Amino acid sequence: MNGLKKNLIKVCDIIKNSDDSKPLWDILWVDNVSNDILTQNNGRCYFLVVSGEIYKIGYSDCKGGIKSTINSYKSSGNSGRPSDRTHGIHLLIALELLKGKKVEVYFTYNDNVTIEYKDMFGNIHTETTYISGKVLESKNIEIYKNMYGNYPIWNLQERNVSWPTFIQDSRKRLLEGQSMTIDTLEKHTNYNLLTH
Repeated sequence: MNGLKKNLIKVCDIIKNSDDSKPLWDILWVDNVSNDILTQNNGRCYFLVVSGEIYKIGYSDCKGGIKSTINSYKSSGNSGRPSDRTHGIHLLIALELLKGKKVEVYFTYNDNVTIEYKDMFGNIHTETTYISGKVLESKNIEIYKNMYGNYPIWNLQERNVSWPTFIQDSRKRLLEGQSMTIDTLEKHTNYNLLTH
């Protein structure tokens, strides 16, 4: 990770919540990155880093920038009707925090580009827009796989690995109105994605 830090922008540290609230963790945004950068609507590629190792490479094009992307993992990950990925990542982050590991978020984006396109009458228009974060994610995942011979541990879809049973069960309970708690999650601190 050290060689990559010069090309990535650190966004935040993630810390375990001290109470037993629905978000099992909280966000400490860095001071040296302006809110304009954190909330810009460029497509982005983000990196979830655990104790210096990249655990997940993802992307987002949602409004509100990287701040919105990370906040959605926090606020929607253990309440409401999150996707398997959103709930799973929320729990995996909390598990690493319970193990005493450091969790950080980095991201990268490209400046907007000016493109020409035709409408249905063939008229040419010019617009300034962003490159989708999906393009950035695909390239960064390819680079990672070429460097390490596999995908990041939390890129389960790319690794063709199912979500752990306890996470699937937790999501079912969540859809019935029962959020995961730190006490319940602590029972799974020995779980290792690489050996299951």
